[in-house]
Amino acid sequence: MRLSCIFCFLAICLFAYAYDEPACTRKWPIPPFQCLYLCQHEAWRFLKIPRFTVEQKANGTHCRRFVIFKGECYNGRCVRPTDLSIAADMTITPEDASA
Repeated sequence: MRLSCIFCFLAICLFAYAYDEPACTRKWPIPPFQCLYLCQHEAWRFLKIPRFTVEQKANGTHCRRFVIFKGECYNGRCVRPTDLSIAADMTITPEDASA
């Protein structure tokens, strides 16, 4: 009897740790916040409202800053895009290396 209770407890723990959030069944955009969206986790049913969470778009996703400037999403905010190609062309001189 004890052994079956231990196995049952271990199975419950396994399911609790293995449970991942279900994928979004639908993504609803939030117009003023371009880098955020509402994630609907269940389908609409009679007398049952689905669960919603606010999620962030992936870093580097294209967005518009102040409607006209290009930007990219970073941690849920639309920021000025970084251009790393300029930094790749820079050379470090011995004087700069000591600083």
